[in-house]
Amino acid sequence: MNNKPLHYLGVLIFLSAVLFTGCSSKNNPLPDNNEPIPNTEFDAIGTASSLDFATWNLEWFGDISEGPSNEQLQLDNIEFVISGLEADIWSVQEITSSSHFNTLLDKLDGYEGILANDPTVQSDSAYYDDFGGNEQKVGLVYKTDIITVNSAQVILTDYDHEFAGRPPVEFQLSATINNITQDFIVVLLHAKCCTDNESYERKQTGAEALKSYLDQTWPDAYVMVIGDFNDDVDTSITSSKSSAYQNFVDDSLNYIFPTKELSDAGISSTVSYPDVIDHHLTSNELYNFYIENSVISFPADDYVTNYGNTTSDHYPVLSQYTLQSGN
Repeated sequence: MNNKPLHYLGVLIFLSAVLFTGCSSKNNPLPDNNEPIPNTEFDAIGTASSLDFATWNLEWFGDISEGPSNEQLQLDNIEFVISGLEADIWSVQEITSSSHFNTLLDKLDGYEGILANDPTVQSDSAYYDDFGGNEQKVGLVYKTDIITVNSAQVILTDYDHEFAGRPPVEFQLSATINNITQDFIVVLLHAKCCTDNESYERKQTGAEALKSYLDQTWPDAYVMVIGDFNDDVDTSITSSKSSAYQNFVDDSLNYIFPTKELSDAGISSTVSYPDVIDHHLTSNELYNFYIENSVISFPADDYVTNYGNTTSDHYPVLSQYTLQSGN
């Protein structure tokens, strides 16, 4: 059996079920005909009664020269995981090909999506049109029977350099569950990479700009900032530094990282490194409806054959919330 710890907090019954069903498929021998081992089915995380957020870096999705070499297999595996997890809202990163993204949406029953360079995204969506349209783009994938997209815009474009040419994209959404509707602000983030000091300073400056924007623009809203933050929130991935997002961590009256639970537990959000760099950041208004212990880093390599080479170097990270009348 795979000895790497499962990336769950709580939900002991689900953990027991996973252990009981036996070893992960990646450790099983190939069948006699040497055909690839099929992916292993898993229970959905999203539920009909909760609002389920997820983030996933799809590692150069649609680029035939970077990331996983078999584009069709990567697409099939991503569809398998998203369809199986049943989250309502996905923030995805590193989408290079719009047509490949549209092919994924065609395979996902009940979902639609919007990329950062989509014509419906207002305010300088051209920031995501570099490199002949093959720039890494953030995107929103959402269940159409639950989520309504009211508007979308690229924000903080004055900090394009600090965000490595990927300024955040803000969506105003409405979610309806059990006849209760709530409006949300969802900001998709793919921050500057890397552990060098210059990259750290750019991330830190971007974090300061983002917090100032949220403080001034959405002081009382239900806000979720979700994506690849490229830093942890307990301590930085840059040696001897505090988190680049320490400004949010320190303002615990107004902002909370549910994903800090994973950091504190020593759980990773990537295949090769020990840190959590894929985060969910909520305003205090939204965190009031966080379902305790619902945040997980989903161990996709327990269910997808040769996951790190065929699919992504990041795991999906999810958290869940309630909707209540009078929110």
